Amino acid sequence: MNRRLSLLALTAGFASVAAAQATTEADAILGVLQASLQTKKGVTLNVKGQAIPMVVTAISAHFVEGRSQQSSKISVRIASIDAASIA
Repeated sequence: MNRRLSLLALTAGFASVAAAQATTEADAILGVLQASLQTKKGVTLNVKGQAIPMVVTAISAHFVEGRSQQSSKISVRIASIDAASIA
């Protein structure tokens, strides 16, 4: 019984660490998106192996909207962004 409780506690600990790490990564990406929105600087989003250059025009709960020289409106789901870098 003690082993089962120890395993359960260990599993719960790993789950909380993974959730905290995911939150930290999402906060870092949102920080880059908000910096682009405020400074009107370009940002490059990496989504599933594709690089999407744009200037952020709006951030909602689940999507980020922007524009580029090629497209007047770009919408990307925030959960699908792998990385973001600001120019």
